[in-house]
Amino acid sequence: MSAPDPIEPRTYETRPTTVVRRPSYAGWIAAAAVAVVAIVAIAYMTTNQPNNQAQQQAAADQQSQQAAASAQGAQAAQDASVAAQAAQQSAQQSAGQVQQNAADQAAADRARAEAQATRAAAAADRQARDASATAPDPGSQPPPQQP
Repeated sequence: MSAPDPIEPRTYETRPTTVVRRPSYAGWIAAAAVAVVAIVAIAYMTTNQPNNQAQQQAAADQQSQQAAASAQGAQAAQDASVAAQAAQQSAQQSAGQVQQNAADQAAADRARAEAQATRAAAAADRQARDASATAPDPGSQPPPQQP
């Protein structure tokens, strides 16, 4: 390989090139679309202004209704809690009352049994006294017989 000679002129070959330019409408179409959107937005904003006050009133009414419903829900939850506590207390009192009634019944049964045993003991004691009172004394004489 040899180095190029600096004195020798270089030759360049030129070729003719053809550039085909076509018109592009993409920019114009995008600009038209933005303009249409802007016009629609302006028309919407100008026609929507009178309803703004009515919408605000409707929103305020809806919020007050929601607040009232929320308060009613909270009150209902509190009422349910109170009712549940009352039911639990009532159940506990009923259970206590059932136990008390059972204890009272047992005490009454015991008292009746003691009274019956006392009466039976008293009756047995009377019968024993009556029997000893009517029985002849072994050391005594038999009663005279009547003719």
